[in-house]
Amino acid sequence: MNQASPRVDAVFRYASAADPKDRFSEAVPVGTDQPVPADPVAFPQLPGSLNALIGPAIGELEQSPDAFVLRVQAPGRQADDAATGERVPLPVLVFIPGGGFLSGAAATRWFTTPSLTEGGPAVVVTLNYRVGALGHLGAATVEDLEPGEAAQDSQRPIRDLLLALQWVKRHAAEFGGDPENITLAGDSAGAWYTYALASHPQAAGLFRRAAMVSLPYEPPIDHHGLLERRRLMQQALVEHGGLAEAPVREILTAQRGLSRDYAGKGMALMPGAGGLLLADLHDFDAAAARLHVQEIALFSTSEEAAAFLFSAPDEAFPPSAVDGFLGAKFEDPNAAAEWIDAKRPEATSKQRMIEALTLFQFSLAGLELAHAASEAGKTVHLAGFHVRSGLPGALSPHCMPLPFLFGDRNQWADAPMLTGVSDAEFEATSAGVQAWLLGFVRDGQPLGPDGRILAAFDPQQPQRWEFRGASQATAEAPSESQLRATR
Repeated sequence: MNQASPRVDAVFRYASAADPKDRFSEAVPVGTDQPVPADPVAFPQLPGSLNALIGPAIGELEQSPDAFVLRVQAPGRQADDAATGERVPLPVLVFIPGGGFLSGAAATRWFTTPSLTEGGPAVVVTLNYRVGALGHLGAATVEDLEPGEAAQDSQRPIRDLLLALQWVKRHAAEFGGDPENITLAGDSAGAWYTYALASHPQAAGLFRRAAMVSLPYEPPIDHHGLLERRRLMQQALVEHGGLAEAPVREILTAQRGLSRDYAGKGMALMPGAGGLLLADLHDFDAAAARLHVQEIALFSTSEEAAAFLFSAPDEAFPPSAVDGFLGAKFEDPNAAAEWIDAKRPEATSKQRMIEALTLFQFSLAGLELAHAASEAGKTVHLAGFHVRSGLPGALSPHCMPLPFLFGDRNQWADAPMLTGVSDAEFEATSAGVQAWLLGFVRDGQPLGPDGRILAAFDPQQPQRWEFRGASQATAEAPSESQLRATR
């Protein structure tokens, strides 16, 4: 019979800076085999750009440059083998928070999830990693950089995550988890890191499968781009001693300016290409062959880009700008335009841009990866999310699935994007999303709302499991599957 034990919800340290006096120091594992309790803290960051939709929860945490911590939640019961009566190790879900490579924290209340841990049952771990300039830059000036140093510095968060995953592998059993049944997942930038780690040779064996929520098409920054970002930051901080000496608050202020400089041009800061992070990471046909996981799950919303354009005025997107984007990003711009017009016949020019950007950066990228991974012999599951916010202009934006995935609406009570979603719709949709995810976490087989195992993605007859609210979830052929993006 099931054995009761106290539910675990605690924060632990997975690493420390090798040199506490060096803000760009490499992280090193904690020097003990025992889990070391830690305070719930976040790495230094400014309020996230999507707070108008998701709320300010990250701002409730203290910030520290020594925030190498993770949060473990484990159920108050264990599963027993029906034949032997022995305790069965639980599957482990490791989740990397997103935040545009500039923000994110493991211990925020958003990720409180007794429904995932008890409903699985499963062990859920969320991870901190360095963000922003302190994660992706370094002390050396551009003139003093050695070849490859900019790329090495930009990948510091990946090395943080590798240490965190090694900690989970070592300690999963202490929380009832199975170290041989770990699923790595993440949303947005966290999905990007999940994908990068799933093709990273040093991460092989640290997790069995990968789930990506709102994976963006965002190739690593090239060498020139890394140097230019570093030069701009050094110029902004020259009166404060540069990146090596400037107070953290000045670095964050300069980082905000860098984000303005790169608005509409790409990510202000993120890992760059070089070393083990190859430039063809988002050439899905090439990268799929390097994936060291066998099972992949991809999940996206129907209007991802509504989050990024939410605050922009309509007049910022004249028809000529939308037409120019379609012409630059799609092999057949007219077909893409017709698809948008069929989906949103009364759309404003801004709404058409939301659809076009969602198509290019998320929907088609997910389909491309699903096809490439399937052709490489991987088992792929694809899902879409269509629950819309009642907040005017929000639609079904980036981050919208997260409250449903973690399942505790009270922890998202101040998230404006949940405006207009009834409690009944939230609970029913959350139950369906969690069943889908937990099935994948348990054995790589997502479940439908009736408990049946869902079929894997078939490149010859592509289908996506679509969550449309309440108990409405069906397998449908993606209507955009005939479109082709220009990469």
